Amino acid sequence: MSEGEQELRALMIRYQGGSLEAFEEIYAQLAPGVRRYLSHLAGRSEIADDLLQETFLQMHRSRAAYNPEYAVKPWVFGLARNVFLMNRRAARNWAKVHETREDLPEFPVLPDADRLGSKDELRRGLAHLPPDQAEALLLHHEWGFSFEEIAGMLGISAAAARARASRGMAELRVALNTIQRARA
Repeated sequence: MSEGEQELRALMIRYQGGSLEAFEEIYAQLAPGVRRYLSHLAGRSEIADDLLQETFLQMHRSRAAYNPEYAVKPWVFGLARNVFLMNRRAARNWAKVHETREDLPEFPVLPDADRLGSKDELRRGLAHLPPDQAEALLLHHEWGFSFEEIAGMLGISAAAARARASRGMAELRVALNTIQRARA
């Protein structure tokens, strides 16, 4: 277990005990990454702020159910994913949400990102991926979750999470080659 995760667990235990300062520290540490993740899922950054607030509201509501034997970060990202899915179901607007991902606020850092292409090319390449592959790819490479953690968040096996990320990387490379050839 990483030192950062140990700190998050200690903060979560304090938060369960009623410490507002512990919540503020958890929020400060996790909110930027959770917002980027929600921006990716929603495909529209203006929705991400609302989903972020709802995620931390859900964390507050379910803090008593948190089991300190488990890592905090995957638990919060799992809550974020559930908030997104609930929002999507309520809106019944899945197609519109994924029409464009061009307005993402920033691009994640993927392995060998400099060799793959520019940030703009990477963002456009990611937009060509099926959402489940892009999600697994980013969860693993951008946010550093293990495939076991991703499996728990997405309700799939670790092998399926690994396969989604691997297929996503392969398709991203193909999309980038197409984008780069079109520019040449």
